[in-house]
Amino acid sequence: MRSQVVILKCPEYFPSSISQTIDKLFILLGGIDNFVKSQDKVFIKPNLLSASLPEEGITTHPLLVKEICKRFKDMGAKVFLGDSPGGGISLEEVYEKTGMRKIAQELGIELIKFDKIRKIKDYPMAEIVFECDRFISLPKFKTHALTTITAGIKNSFGLVPGIYKTELHLKYPNPKEFSKVLVDIFSLRKPDLVIVDGVVSMGGNGPSAGILKKTGFILGSKDAVAIDAVLAKAIGLNPKNISTIYEAYKQGLGEMRGEEIEILGESQESILQKDFPLPRGYSFLGILPSSILKWGGKLIKLKPVIRNSSCKRCGVCMNSCPVKAIDIRDKEIKIDYRICIKCLCCYEFCPHKAIYLERGIFLKLLDLVKR
Repeated sequence: MRSQVVILKCPEYFPSSISQTIDKLFILLGGIDNFVKSQDKVFIKPNLLSASLPEEGITTHPLLVKEICKRFKDMGAKVFLGDSPGGGISLEEVYEKTGMRKIAQELGIELIKFDKIRKIKDYPMAEIVFECDRFISLPKFKTHALTTITAGIKNSFGLVPGIYKTELHLKYPNPKEFSKVLVDIFSLRKPDLVIVDGVVSMGGNGPSAGILKKTGFILGSKDAVAIDAVLAKAIGLNPKNISTIYEAYKQGLGEMRGEEIEILGESQESILQKDFPLPRGYSFLGILPSSILKWGGKLIKLKPVIRNSSCKRCGVCMNSCPVKAIDIRDKEIKIDYRICIKCLCCYEFCPHKAIYLERGIFLKLLDLVKR
């Protein structure tokens, strides 16, 4: 049986638009009762990368999260809502700024911390995802400077509590190796349903300091791999060239072949994005063998650089660095590039967009060729 992906247009974050779109989505997927029964324990995980306001486009929009939570609660399920940001960021502040606390209070659902851990294959993961009857993933569609895109597969990385994410970045700094880790984690508890917030997406060097684009869609599927493949094509990329998608497909975790994906609702062509800004350089690394990536070293990799004029000295970058390469000296934040592993955690978690990425020589030459 072919994997099904629902594509629906949704141009704005208006309550009525979001509600009607979610109603259509569940109808096309055969009804919400296919995903939940009364008294089920349902864990809903949005993308809450940082303590960001909804309009910043970094986290899953609260209107979408609220509509999903409400529908499962109305079905008689016990709903749990949560995520675990990295970088030493305050979870309480994340829940407050992203609107999740307000949702929990209005709907009477439980907002959780990942304080119970289960270790599987050396990966510490939130116990709730194994205790629940249904796991619903609500990613925000964004580009990612390390993995090219973040959506259905990568949203599961949030199941690893914040402090342990840093350890994994340290252990697997190579983009392709890290992508395999992401797929491993995803495989341990695949979501029962993925609904992607693509009303406003992020391009460029995401997932936190990229370029916001009004893409105007919401996608839904039981198959996170298929949904990522559809999203890749929407921004002009071959799913096979994105390490997370190809690795998950090879492991039989989902479908990426267009002929084996049935599109419901709108067409694939309806969400094609013209000139969507991609991560500079890393959009092609998925096709390179690890030996070349290791050989290329500084010529290929992106280097995080702190823009001190924008830095607020909040310390998030220091706390997120797995090798402790960042320090405050003479009232400036400095990176020790002798030990920096180019995992880009500092760039990803900086709440003030005070870190930019400097490209290696090879990436600069590639940009010139493209022009």
